[in-house]
Amino acid sequence: MTDLDLSHLPPALAARPRDEKRGLPIPAVNVHDGGVVDFVTLNGTAALRLAHGRRCSLCDEPLAGLAAFLGGPMSAEMGYYSDPPMHEACAQAALTLCPHIARPHARRASARRVAEDTSIPVGFTEEKPEEWVMVIASGYLVGATPAEGGGLVPLFVVRDRIRERRFVYQDGVLTETPAA
Repeated sequence: MTDLDLSHLPPALAARPRDEKRGLPIPAVNVHDGGVVDFVTLNGTAALRLAHGRRCSLCDEPLAGLAAFLGGPMSAEMGYYSDPPMHEACAQAALTLCPHIARPHARRASARRVAEDTSIPVGFTEEKPEEWVMVIASGYLVGATPAEGGGLVPLFVVRDRIRERRFVYQDGVLTETPAA
């Protein structure tokens, strides 16, 4: 296991089981049937359970107050997310721990690493945003949207937006931009 300094993480996230290869905390939403960990895909059933129970999708602790959503500018503008809500501090940690987000040139996993039964929302783009937007809200709705090839995938809709935080890559590092 990699020796990472995770002392800056929210305690509940730091206390999560760790991935043996990377040493990273395993988000609750990435644990699949039989305890299989897959950082590439979200467990839709777990995502719905966590969101309906007002629990953070990363640390699995209650969302007692505000909820954070992390995505690109289009998600922020529309208020629709495929990733379930989380604590703001956990979302902040994801900005540095998730390789897909933290590294400017990291790409999504190849098709060979994605499970056969993975569902992708209609209209989803594989293109990585140049800017990440964290939306903080006092509420959200849980629903579903059509998946490519049929079926449904979870959808989380921001209600009562409180504020936004924006992050861009500067010299290869994801950096928060000042509020406009």
